[in-house]
Formats: sequence, structure tokens, C-alpha cells
Amino acid sequence: MALHADSVALSDTLVILGAAGVVIPLFARFRITPIIGFILVGVLVGPHGLGALVERYPWLFYVTISDPESIEPFAELGIILLLFSIGLELSFRRLWAMRGLVFGLGAAELLGCAALIGIVLLAIGENPAGAAGLGLALALSST
Repeated sequence: MALHADSVALSDTLVILGAAGVVIPLFARFRITPIIGFILVGVLVGPHGLGALVERYPWLFYVTISDPESIEPFAELGIILLLFSIGLELSFRRLWAMRGLVFGLGAAELLGCAALIGIVLLAIGENPAGAAGLGLALALSST
């Protein structure tokens, strides 16, 4: 069983590295940010894209992500690197100059998302206190 889990992790790692090797140069050639390419490739090779067809076409196992849990460390590392690159580009002087936009629009976005989620939860039968709490919690969890 450990051999199968290791082969799935290795296969998923190779799919990620292969996608990076194709997407970055291709999108750089057209002067498009590679993040869009990674999102599109993730949708394509993910478990709900071509990965859903692995049962029917077993050869797709080698070019798709079949186990989302095995790729979770890559997703966490990607978010860490994204936040790190934002930190490299953003100076305290620039953040201070944009404080009204950052904190004002950030708070408005948080409250707007919390209200929208709370309204949806109220519509499906959640009590008001639970809807408010869940709305705020889910609004805070977005990247």
C-alpha cells in the first residue's frame, strides 16, 4: 500500500512540475501571468477535470491529479510563496500610502462577504447568531 501511495505522490509531483515547465514559458511568450495558466491547468488536470475520467481511461492516471490530499502540501507551499512574493514587492512606505484603500476596502470586502454569506445562511434556515458567526468566519478564511 505504501508503494501505491508513493507512486501517486510521485505521479502528482511530476504532473505539477510538467505543468510548470509548459505553462511558464508558454504564458511568458504571450506576456500573460503564469498564475492564470496554473489555474487553467489545475482545472484541466485536477480530480474534477480529466481526473474524473481515470476510471474510464486508466492512462489518464499518469497525467492527472487523482488524489487531492496528496497535492495539499504543494497548495500550502504555493500560498506561502505567493504571500512571500507580495511581501517582497510591498514596502512599508507603499503600504502606508495605500492604507486607506487597503484597510478601508479590506474592511468593506470583509463585511460585504460576511453579510452575503450570512444572508445565504439565513435563507437556508440557520439562526441569526449562527449565520453572523459563520459569515464572519468564512469571510475571514478567504485568501
